[in-house]
Amino acid sequence: MLHPFMGIEHWDRIGLSVEESARRLQRIAYVDRSSMRLEAGHMTARPEYEVKGALARFTWQDAEFYNQLRNRCKQLRMGTRAFEKCPDNPLEALMASILASANTLNLLVALFEVLKPALINAIHKYLSEAQPLVDEPTIHLLQHQLIDRKGQMVWGKQAIAHFTESATEEEKASAERWKLYIQALLQAAGGIDGCADKVSVDASLIVTTEPFQLPFTSTRDNRFQTSVVKMKGMTFEDNDEGRFLQMMLSRYFEMSPAEGVAYVHFSTEGKPWSFYYDTARHLWDEVRHCWFGEAALRSKGYDVHAIPNWTGWYDMTSQLFNNDEAYTHLTIAIEKAAMKYPPGKREEWEFCRDIVHDPLMTTFQDFDWADEVVHAGFGQKWIIDELFSGDNVKALEAAEATVAKRAVYMGSFEKVENVPPPSRFAGNY
Repeated sequence: MLHPFMGIEHWDRIGLSVEESARRLQRIAYVDRSSMRLEAGHMTARPEYEVKGALARFTWQDAEFYNQLRNRCKQLRMGTRAFEKCPDNPLEALMASILASANTLNLLVALFEVLKPALINAIHKYLSEAQPLVDEPTIHLLQHQLIDRKGQMVWGKQAIAHFTESATEEEKASAERWKLYIQALLQAAGGIDGCADKVSVDASLIVTTEPFQLPFTSTRDNRFQTSVVKMKGMTFEDNDEGRFLQMMLSRYFEMSPAEGVAYVHFSTEGKPWSFYYDTARHLWDEVRHCWFGEAALRSKGYDVHAIPNWTGWYDMTSQLFNNDEAYTHLTIAIEKAAMKYPPGKREEWEFCRDIVHDPLMTTFQDFDWADEVVHAGFGQKWIIDELFSGDNVKALEAAEATVAKRAVYMGSFEKVENVPPPSRFAGNY
């Protein structure tokens, strides 16, 4: 005889009510959305290149978690307006304090030694108490989320070990004090799910911090030289090889547009949830595109740290454009325009496939093209339809205005004599 209920165990557990289930899930989701935003903000502020990329990925993953829980709570009779409210002032204070982490090690300790382990524990507690027949949709959702949540923890522990190894004793002590304070704030909130007793924060544990601010200029660690002007002073051979090198560099330099999207995502207020969901995806895509270029350059033997890294897109976003202009410039002036053929994204893919016959870049450009179609859709949705009420002409005029502003901005930087393009180095990367 087959096991009843498809082998689902604990089928006679009383479990949690609909109201209690939604309450706990809302708290978990609030932490996910707050994590999404602070990760996007710190993606711009942290100078370490690998940390930028990881925070972009976590921004997207946490947006996915929140979106799934948002949809599930609708099914559990919690209205969207109620769901999107902060469920608890101490929980808000916890997340605001993590946002104010003063440096990379403190941020990593707060996220991966306190917050995210507590999230995983709250999910395991939920799974152990939920009625497995009535709440199977939530159980299925949370079990699959745990794969990515635990993956985040693997990276986080490795990153903490890396930065601790090079930290001074003072920096280690600072991180430990910060960890104790964040743990105290978590206890003051009654844990992620609010089920534990709330314990007031001992005054001796309080750490005073400065409010978080987005950087005025793009941040890079000391392995990099930077350039506000893209490929400033570089000269390339006027042939297929020269164009191919420029294409790899263009992909590699997309960390700066990624930072620009993070800036818009973090600092834009009052938009519908789907705007933040879309820009979280957009941010992660731009980092992936940067990695396409980096992987291609590494595969050809280039020392990526010897190439002046472009920072101009973020600097334009921070210093030149308002948020609407910045997103108009990216999605309409650049990405929607790249849908034209030729040249456009399709032609770039064909060039890698049919002219230079490079299998790796052919794959990269194929998926770059697919992602750019998605981004052009974001431009249609948030700029043409939402900002300009569907008026394509006005949106294109606004895009052209951003192109003109960019030209003046970039022209303000002093000219330099031509420098040779990056050269390959001996050895394996």
